[in-house]
Amino acid sequence: MKEYVWLFPVLFIFHDMEEIIGFMTWYQKNKTLLDKKYPAISKTYANASTEGFSFAVFEELILCILICIFSINANWYGLWLGGFIACTLHFVIHIIQSLVIKKYIPALATSILALPFSIRIISNSLKILKYSIPTIFIYSIFGTVIIAINIEFAHTLMHKFTIWQRNS
Repeated sequence: MKEYVWLFPVLFIFHDMEEIIGFMTWYQKNKTLLDKKYPAISKTYANASTEGFSFAVFEELILCILICIFSINANWYGLWLGGFIACTLHFVIHIIQSLVIKKYIPALATSILALPFSIRIISNSLKILKYSIPTIFIYSIFGTVIIAINIEFAHTLMHKFTIWQRNS
């Protein structure tokens, strides 16, 4: 399982590098569209900087690594599985987002590339772990909730870091 566990942060950072490199520039170029059609999304990033966005991604990477370390040391992979399934759903969401707005978004290319690998990793892990369907479902919900809460926390950090940076 260890070889699969460490693919979580590898795929995460592979994907998030695309977002770090391109999202804030893309956001500025598409702000008018987002303001009209998706004001909640636009508001989330309205006063953010690339550095603040990067800081939020860094926090998420730390959480991802901590989940991997915990899972290996505890020899319990439920938290890892739930988090990895949530990350895989995140890739699917980015693909859907791009289809809905009918535009490329900085996250699409790596989501498309990472998705088949993620599905294969999940499939192979489930063969090793032999978890029941209800257990997989519970871990998936648990992981998704943790990741969703952490995304909110990361957005808070993004804004706080942006403010700190601008005032320094």
